[in-house]
Amino acid sequence: MTMRLKERELVAVGISVAAGCKPCTDYHLKAVRKAKATDDEITQATAVAMGVRRSAQNIMEAYGLSQLGATHRVEDCVDTETHRLKELVSIGAAFAVNCTTNLEAHLAAATSVAISDDDIQGVLMLAQLIKGKAASHVEKLIKISDTDESVQPRKQWSTGCCGFGGIANLR
Repeated sequence: MTMRLKERELVAVGISVAAGCKPCTDYHLKAVRKAKATDDEITQATAVAMGVRRSAQNIMEAYGLSQLGATHRVEDCVDTETHRLKELVSIGAAFAVNCTTNLEAHLAAATSVAISDDDIQGVLMLAQLIKGKAASHVEKLIKISDTDESVQPRKQWSTGCCGFGGIANLR
């Protein structure tokens, strides 16, 4: 089953909310209303996306604390009651917040509600686009207004994760 416009825009609203992008959310809310989504459908997509975002936060909190030897219980991120829109939104939201645990769980659950590989690819492409737009809005804030230069990290970064060795290596 291919996503229809209303379903795609509901997914886009969920991804935008999960990514924390207000301009993206505004844009997709207008589009989803044009596609005749109800307030209940929009509320559901938003709630699902925020549930994934909260789950990702809990997973990372537990992971971070486990590195200190602490234990923290994380609730299961996949509800037994599922449906197509919930899984599509969850996949997009998990991608938007970089949560591999949720992404894997919701990709697995997608098969139980007959979501095609093409639909999954469509959601992932949409999530990548929205995530990029969200990042570009944030990046605009770090422009130095007087000189029109952007904040640049030092050229000599160590080889730690993500290409830098820590806060000390930033200007």
